[in-house]
Amino acid sequence: MFEFEDLAWFTLAVILVTLIVNHFAEAKNLPPGPLPLPIIGNAHKLAADSRHVDLMEMEKQYGKVFRLYLGSQLVIVVSGGNALKEVLVTKSAEFAGRPSLYTSEVYFNKGKAIALADYSPEWRFHRKIVVSALNITGKLKQGSIINDEFDLLLKRVRSRNGQPHDISREIRLAVTNVICALVFGSRYELDDPEFTKFLEITNGIAKMVGAGSVVDVFPWLSFIPFKSIQNLKEKCKERDELVGRIYREHVEANRVANPRDLTDALLKARKEAEEEDSSVKGFLTDRNLIMTMSEVFMAGMETTASTLCWALLHLIYNPGVQQMLHQELDLVIGPDRLPELGDKKNLPYLEATITETLRISSLVPLSVPHKTTVDTTLQGYHIPKGTTVIPNLWSHHHDPAIWDDPNNFRPERFLDEDGNFAPPRAERFLPFAAGRRACIGENLARTELFLVLARLLQNFKFENPPGCDLPTLEPITGIVLMPQAFNVCALKRHSV
Repeated sequence: MFEFEDLAWFTLAVILVTLIVNHFAEAKNLPPGPLPLPIIGNAHKLAADSRHVDLMEMEKQYGKVFRLYLGSQLVIVVSGGNALKEVLVTKSAEFAGRPSLYTSEVYFNKGKAIALADYSPEWRFHRKIVVSALNITGKLKQGSIINDEFDLLLKRVRSRNGQPHDISREIRLAVTNVICALVFGSRYELDDPEFTKFLEITNGIAKMVGAGSVVDVFPWLSFIPFKSIQNLKEKCKERDELVGRIYREHVEANRVANPRDLTDALLKARKEAEEEDSSVKGFLTDRNLIMTMSEVFMAGMETTASTLCWALLHLIYNPGVQQMLHQELDLVIGPDRLPELGDKKNLPYLEATITETLRISSLVPLSVPHKTTVDTTLQGYHIPKGTTVIPNLWSHHHDPAIWDDPNNFRPERFLDEDGNFAPPRAERFLPFAAGRRACIGENLARTELFLVLARLLQNFKFENPPGCDLPTLEPITGIVLMPQAFNVCALKRHSV
């Protein structure tokens, strides 16, 4: 037990350490921030399930650029259009690195994928190959794959005859099959055990990585067999076995001359790049490509499915918005033909609704952490090389200084006075981030969101089940802010 004198000396030591740390921070012209405690720094200020909200509260005191210490690691938190533009665009290369986090290395096999790999010539080559493969895949009847899969979704929803059901599972199946068709060249049925396994693995990994680990803050604790880390390793091993089997089947099929999906296209793009420049051989191993397949699959499935579910949730809460969408679709499309991408320019209210869903849900609230590649500055502050930088996109998309009434769902904010779609300025709206580390799947995501919502709303009116409370808008936290499962009545709008 501490004696009173011991406690007094301990308290004095804590005060002295925090004052010293703060003094050196000011001497180096670092951004302002809360006083760190010895050993843990400011880690105690962040709850696992509300980090983005906690950080938004802290910026009210310290500004749009402030510092934290997670253990001994310096972390800069950034919000606001000017600061985010500087990090993501103006000085993109200087902030293009990725910090080495223990859970991230487990998640993506020590950085062998695009999103979490550090900035390097190998990473730039890898990204170039993936972009090339996505372009090839985009020409493989992407629109028809989406339409075919969502024809089946519409049939399944119709079969419910307006009775309450959990539509989120139906949507996840449809989105999963689109991604599977594009990445793997295959699809699933709702009751397929491998589909259930994919969902279990994906949701489990996303939840564990999103929660983080004490080892991320204190890497020297990695020798301790934490149950959460062991579970993450097991899930990632299961994922790698599933995706690795599919990859090996593609290698054996050898469809490089006539690729039918992203995996074939990755193999083709790698072959062409190596033939063009022999010095890049070895940059992209089989393990790199397997991780890329996993990354595109997991990112494409969860973000798109969650955005669609958030859209339906907000339409249940805002029936007037849904009525406006029905009127627009009836006027422009009618009941007898399928919506096409070419209709987008004539459906401004739908475009505004999708944009508002992306803003208010801010699916990846803290983006993916960046790291400075050199000593640099940010809004006049000194930022040392190797510093972790966290863009708080949630705060940016809910900032009342930027958005009027930011917590309410208002598609009209993206329409001009003539009712035309008014795209938000790039620095104000960053659901896919920007610059060198921007999401490479943005075009596919936007295509899916438009076509799927147009078709669902063309065919159905979505209502909360009679006599039931409205579903919660509280998210399931993780890498992505996922909506909780909810029941809905999908009422047919036209006779079929």
